[in-house]
Amino acid sequence: MELEKLKQEKIDVIDFAKKIDREIENLFVENYQKLRIDGLTETFFIDLEIFKELLIKNENKKFCKFYYIQKGKALYLGLSFSDNDQCPIKSDDKKYILDDKSIIEEGDFTNLKDNFVNGIGAKLPTHPENKKDTLISYSMEEINKYLGEMKKVHPSISALKFNMFQYSPVSADHEFSAHFIDRDKRIAFCVHAIFDKKNNLYSEGDGYDLGNLRP
Repeated sequence: MELEKLKQEKIDVIDFAKKIDREIENLFVENYQKLRIDGLTETFFIDLEIFKELLIKNENKKFCKFYYIQKGKALYLGLSFSDNDQCPIKSDDKKYILDDKSIIEEGDFTNLKDNFVNGIGAKLPTHPENKKDTLISYSMEEINKYLGEMKKVHPSISALKFNMFQYSPVSADHEFSAHFIDRDKRIAFCVHAIFDKKNNLYSEGDGYDLGNLRP
């Protein structure tokens, strides 16, 4: 038990993400569901082996960015490996499209990003500073450290699960209260490790959050 606790404490200090309490995650997920906007996908999965292959293939890039994109009427995620962590998509970025069933295909999603901005994105509530959600960015170093520690805690990890949610303020005594207030009404996701998968059953690790929202 002490060993597991020490492993968990080590994960908690990784800059990639901070563990988010299940109660707060449930609140944020409920916020997202209450938006009642057609096309909002609630959950995405990434097969770990496929994701690791992409990380190795693009190890010369500095950042991994998850763009909100719209394909048809549904929210998808555009995965970009880039040397910058800002919003514009560059010609030398490596781009992939992720749907809700862990299918990653390579392709330019610039038009799909615009579809989101003018479609689902235009229907989202306005952030206090009038920011429009575009992407979540992580450094490659942060992601590799996170996956390494997760592998130690959950050796049978096979996938990552992304629960979409919407931020809102929480009790003032919470350690991340300032972050949640600053991100009020913005959408993002919480990342869970999936392990011990057998058929359609699996175990799910704690959720981690606080990537870099852009803009």
